[in-house]
Parts: sequence; C-alpha cells; structure tokens
Amino acid sequence: MASFVLGGFAGILATGVGMMLLKARLNAANRKMNAANQELDRLRTASLKQSA
Repeated sequence: MASFVLGGFAGILATGVGMMLLKARLNAANRKMNAANQELDRLRTASLKQSA
C-alpha cells in the first residue's frame, strides 16, 4: 500500500516539474517572438521612411 502512495507522490512531483519546465520554455519562446516582432516593426518603419 505504501508503494502506491509513494508512486502517486512521485508522479505528482514529476508532473509538477515537467509543467514548470514547459512553462519556462513557453515564456522563453514568447520573449523571442516579442523581440522578433519589435525588430520587424522597426524595419517596417525604417523602410517606410526611406520610400517616402
């Protein structure tokens, strides 16, 4: 019986760690996307100023 409880606890712990790692990767990807979008906006603005 104790092994089932211990296994359940280990599973919950492993799932929690996995979720934290996935959330960290998602935040990193969102930061990269925001930086890329800001750079694209700057390039678009510069391109519009040059053609005008």
